[in-house]
Amino acid sequence: MSRLNRAHGEAAPNPSHYQPLSFPRGLSIEGAISYPGAITIACTVDGDVSCSELVITERGVVNGSVRAENVVVLGEVNGEIYANTLTMKAASSVVGDIFHKKLALEDGCYFEGRSRRHSAPLLLGA
Repeated sequence: MSRLNRAHGEAAPNPSHYQPLSFPRGLSIEGAISYPGAITIACTVDGDVSCSELVITERGVVNGSVRAENVVVLGEVNGEIYANTLTMKAASSVVGDIFHKKLALEDGCYFEGRSRRHSAPLLLGA
């Protein structure tokens, strides 16, 4: 079954058709990132990030909102997170409100904000 892009009435891109992107340590990005596939961030991003799957590594920092089906935070997010599944690993830090279907917090993670469970978190705040 194909997914439709509701805004344009056309088939939405299939995330598995896109090569994963990786932003390495030492890189600094200012501005929004939007990509239909998976992204790994090991650098600092000053802007919003939207993708299908997101991993923020131990050295990764996002200063902006995050929107993805699945988000794994090992580093730091300063902003809102909208995700169907959000996993905060030990030593990760999130300062901002989170909207999710499923949430996993490992011992040792830091979270400051509000947590809201929602049946369709990716539709919020869009």
